[in-house]
Amino acid sequence: MKNFLIILLIFMASCNFEKQRTNSRSPLSGNWAFLDMRGNYNEAYFTDSTYITYNMVHGLSPVFKYVIKNDSLWSNINKRKPGLHRIAKINVITPDSIILVTEFSRDTIGRLMGEKITLENTDPKKDSVLFRAEIYRRYEAFLLAKGIIKQQEMEEFKKFNKIPEDVKKQN
Repeated sequence: MKNFLIILLIFMASCNFEKQRTNSRSPLSGNWAFLDMRGNYNEAYFTDSTYITYNMVHGLSPVFKYVIKNDSLWSNINKRKPGLHRIAKINVITPDSIILVTEFSRDTIGRLMGEKITLENTDPKKDSVLFRAEIYRRYEAFLLAKGIIKQQEMEEFKKFNKIPEDVKKQN
């Protein structure tokens, strides 16, 4: 009877551990949008173990593996060096807003919600027209929501190719 009880406890503990392991999700899982340090709009899709990004200038990245250890993102972005390397510190602001800090940049990424055409469910190579139309729409909405441009400036640029004065001064 004593052996049966010990076996039962071990079995229950292993079931509970398996349940915790399978229910644990990466806080990065999902679709995200951000401006990189050069001001380029990016979208990223994270599964629990891989990620892919789309940069409006450079296009689609390869799929990279990653893990989160403590407060850092580790990945294999340099294929010539085996294993995972720390690429960013993760500062969680909210479940939908995270700061990734590298030695060169500090990017605040925001979760995309309610979008139907994303890296998660659309191949930008096969459905490039559909994907690009949606990413440009989200890019404009992102710039407006962050106060980077005004609606009037966007309309003038689209209609007359007029660059806002504050952007001209930076060049």
